[in-house]
Amino acid sequence: MKILILGVNTRHIACSAARAGHTVHTLNSFNDIDLVECASKAIVCTIPDVHNLDLDGIATAISSLLPVDGVVLGPGFEHLEHWIRKIIDPKIPVFNNSPKTITNVSNKVWLAHKLKEMDISHPYTLPLASMTTQEDWNGGYPAMIKPIMGAGGIENILMDDADDLTRLLNDIGVNKDKYLIQEFVNGTLVSVSVISTGQQAIAIAVNEQLAGLEWLTDMPFAYCGNITPYESEYNKLICDTAIKLAIKFQLLGSNGVDFILTEQGPVVLEINPRFQGSIDTVENATGINVFQAHIDAFEGIVSAPASYRYYSIKTIFFAPHRFIVGEKVYEYLLLCLERGNAADVPTKGTVVEINEPVVSFMSSGESRQQVIQQVNSFVARLIDRLNKINTQD
Repeated sequence: MKILILGVNTRHIACSAARAGHTVHTLNSFNDIDLVECASKAIVCTIPDVHNLDLDGIATAISSLLPVDGVVLGPGFEHLEHWIRKIIDPKIPVFNNSPKTITNVSNKVWLAHKLKEMDISHPYTLPLASMTTQEDWNGGYPAMIKPIMGAGGIENILMDDADDLTRLLNDIGVNKDKYLIQEFVNGTLVSVSVISTGQQAIAIAVNEQLAGLEWLTDMPFAYCGNITPYESEYNKLICDTAIKLAIKFQLLGSNGVDFILTEQGPVVLEINPRFQGSIDTVENATGINVFQAHIDAFEGIVSAPASYRYYSIKTIFFAPHRFIVGEKVYEYLLLCLERGNAADVPTKGTVVEINEPVVSFMSSGESRQQVIQQVNSFVARLIDRLNKINTQD
């Protein structure tokens, strides 16, 4: 099948599709060499603001990627099915959840209400627009400010007390309708990867979520990778809950449910009705091709979940400062890619701004500790090269 994949970043989806034997045409904002290698056609399009996409300009670029047999809308484009159907042949399937489902499930305030109705544990949540002063919040501190829509954790802000909340309310001002305030819950972040037909669902993996690790990013809550599998006494419960939610909301294809595992038990954090960044570690750990499982689910087919073969880790390294990918950095990343230890590798000459993702390092092994040590060494060698760039400057 010839698949068109659109998104801010599409490498993880496109390469899974290519491994499944599909021909990939893609548009995204990163000129990663491994994306170019797995795609038959790839267009790089500058996307400065995912919330205000230049749809006319993108539509012109997409015309050179047609015709195709199917479309997948990736990160930043998931809600644009109505738009893409004006561009493609109306008979071409779009392999995504419906725009209504994505809009509802991705809305953290909407989800909080639904989880409360279902008596499923979830952090206490209020839309910021419902508040006028800090006295309107009775969920205690610390508390978290988050965008109502969106994922990745980059915009999350932790507040220690009422004074912090007052300052933030003033800073956000007229944009309060875009944010929520949520009870801060301590615990381990995990996700359950689910394949769903809307009526039937299976959990294919439980993943540890990596966020805000200091050796990968300066941003305290930024998503920066996964380790698959994650083992705990709650695995059956969270898998059952994820399946229940997938069927309740009639999710289609590959979806993820995020949890925080606390001392009192699991708490649902959010649902990602789309391909997740954990696709790399899930595929490496289980041998399942997630893209093909996604496509099959739209035909009403779900297979039995596979067992774990080994531990797999993916870490996203964010730029500690602005730099240009020069010869030595590029050669090192290319070597890591050739050895299967890197993905999302930028081309030589790419300008990387501070706090932008640089590369993903990956490894597989017999234990969690082993794979963490391996990628830690890959990161250390990259940092050493970046420090030499700074010294020379």
